[in-house]
Amino acid sequence: MDLELVARTSAVLFAAAALVAVLRKAAPSTRHFVWHFSIIVVLLAPFLAPLAPSITVPVIEMPMVPRVPEVPQVQKQLSTVPTATTARELTIGTVGTLGTVGTLSWFLFCWILSGLSVWRGSTAAPELWLTEARSLGKRMGLKSPIAVRQLRREASPHVAGFFTSVVMMPPSALSWTAEARQAALVHELAHIQRGDRRTQAIAQLACAIYWFNPLVWHASAGLSRERERACDDEVLRFGAKPSAYATLLLDLARKPGSAWTPATALSMARPSAIEGRLLSILVEAVRTPRRSTRWLVGAGIITITTAILGAQAAAPQPLPAVPQTRPRAIVKPSMVMAIDEQSPLPSMTGALVAALSDADRQVREQAAIGLAVTPGADVIDPLLSALKDPDSQVREKAAIGLAFRRDPKIIDPLLTAMEDSDSQVREKAAIALGASGDARAVGALTKAMKDPDSQVREKAVAGLVLLGLRK
Repeated sequence: MDLELVARTSAVLFAAAALVAVLRKAAPSTRHFVWHFSIIVVLLAPFLAPLAPSITVPVIEMPMVPRVPEVPQVQKQLSTVPTATTARELTIGTVGTLGTVGTLSWFLFCWILSGLSVWRGSTAAPELWLTEARSLGKRMGLKSPIAVRQLRREASPHVAGFFTSVVMMPPSALSWTAEARQAALVHELAHIQRGDRRTQAIAQLACAIYWFNPLVWHASAGLSRERERACDDEVLRFGAKPSAYATLLLDLARKPGSAWTPATALSMARPSAIEGRLLSILVEAVRTPRRSTRWLVGAGIITITTAILGAQAAAPQPLPAVPQTRPRAIVKPSMVMAIDEQSPLPSMTGALVAALSDADRQVREQAAIGLAVTPGADVIDPLLSALKDPDSQVREKAAIGLAFRRDPKIIDPLLTAMEDSDSQVREKAAIALGASGDARAVGALTKAMKDPDSQVREKAVAGLVLLGLRK
């Protein structure tokens, strides 16, 4: 494969990863769009590169090592003998072809297994499930026919099939509550509505062609991650309670004896990616994608892609002649010593810690927010001090910051914060205790399930779910 093409497609994926990082606060469907668009560009790069407008990039000519004169007679004699470079290129091409064929064969095998699971591995679903699925599909605006099947063996709910998408539900769904069953149906119907099997097939084709490039696999994994989070948001928009839905996902991921689902099946709860989804469901708010944002993101991707695929090196500019004069000292020794003797500026962390002692409440609150998002163990003690601030807003922000720390000394102060007079402080302390993974938090979170505030009770349940996951 052309190394220049690999370099250009890698640059496109690097740009997509940077854009996804910038859009970390946007809706998951928006980040899914970025990954999907970049993978399509990678697949079509051999056809798009010649069509992209040429963008000249200046290049400075570097000094060249003098070349040894060639001997025409010797070169003519050796031209008929296969060189080591030619053999190496043939070997690389053979390995590349075998890798593509092997990866593509695996994905095709998984696709066939996915179709066979509908034919041989399932039975007709109860009429109630089909009625619920059709009702939910109508509310979602799904126009394609809806099919639901019951698996013969226990597995996570997923979408499978050869060419038509079928919702596959486990036998244990017979004992689920109506809310849990409808949440699973909405999740899988959202996959069908979004056309996720099609986008997944495109990503797997890119992985087969560029199997040697880890950036392509990273993009495919990002596509899968944002796809599941987008469907989770759809479930929550339909009214599912975050704590109940997170508990359902955790039970499905940790259920013993579950059957293996092929890589081409859109499984609802794969254990490898469940932790990030649970945190997103329990802590983050549901984000509704905006059409204007998608248009802006699409325009930005097209601009960046055009610049990368159309970049062409300009004629090298020779370096200016350097006069043979003795260089003068630009910096005097006294100047260097003066700079070395200057005292360093105070660190950002030190400034934020000092701001915690400010007399103004809002200044202390903003300082606590800044320390909450500052990495490092040196901010734990200031956050623990802010947890005792007389203002409840400052205490709340301190509790949020402690949710991202893993230190045994934060447990006792958080247990004390569970008795705080402000419900917002108790709510954030419950999440922080759940994320800590410490067994000492079980008693406090169990007691908080009887808190007079409903939000504190909900976060206590979420904290217990996170605590079980950490264990």
